[in-house]
Amino acid sequence: MEDYEVLEKIGEGSFGRVYKARHRHLRGLVALKFIPKIGRTECELQSLRHEFEIQKGLRHPNIVHMLGAFETFKELVVVTEYVESDLYKLLEDGTLCEDKMRMVACQLLSALYYLHSDRILHRDIKPQNILLTSDGIIKLCDFGFARSMDLNTYVLTSVKGTPLYMAPEIIEEKPYDHNADLWSLGCILYELLVGSPPFCTTSLLQLIRKIRYETVPWPTNLSPDCFNLLQGLLEKDPRRRLTWPHLLEHPFLENKVLLPPERRMFNTMFLFW
Repeated sequence: MEDYEVLEKIGEGSFGRVYKARHRHLRGLVALKFIPKIGRTECELQSLRHEFEIQKGLRHPNIVHMLGAFETFKELVVVTEYVESDLYKLLEDGTLCEDKMRMVACQLLSALYYLHSDRILHRDIKPQNILLTSDGIIKLCDFGFARSMDLNTYVLTSVKGTPLYMAPEIIEEKPYDHNADLWSLGCILYELLVGSPPFCTTSLLQLIRKIRYETVPWPTNLSPDCFNLLQGLLEKDPRRRLTWPHLLEHPFLENKVLLPPERRMFNTMFLFW
């Protein structure tokens, strides 16, 4: 900790507090995430250390870069690049038009394709975990719930995530895969256009019922291509949900989802999820 000067608290992430800090020697700004050890079993701590290893290996312009991690007697500390704002900054002046929403969608899809092609699920995609640089670059962060699936794992069953953006199959405690992340993305894109998630209530039980049984309240001013994209992502049955590789070819996205050259070959791997 002696290498960093903590400047201010900037938020609460999954598992811990997040602070803006400055490296005392390099002078660059970073984000420090403090995760308490107290109250966690050794198995839980080992799981967290494994999740750090997942994030440490990620290199993508739309994913927050992890710079390192260390431990104190009481806490695990994760060091990442510092990003100025989050997605809610875009909503300060109201909802987005479809063109601006498309820019966000393409960047998030680029990040998710990168993760999913490595069989990594984020599992907690929500506006607070989508950051925004001063240059308008979208960056996905907070991998506290991330899970790597090996080649012998096809679905997960543990309940993780934020209820407003949680896929029906997770709500129903059914097995799930990368399509759960795509449902969460659909909820966020819907919120950018409408101003609230597709299912929104202060009652958890009512929210669960809405996600499981009610239809999405569609606005009437969406273009056909935009409506088709959101409808495909917000399909309650994950087997019918719009997914890879067809998602990349959707006309609303106008072929603007940037894929690193080495990832383009993974188009066919999604047949094996």
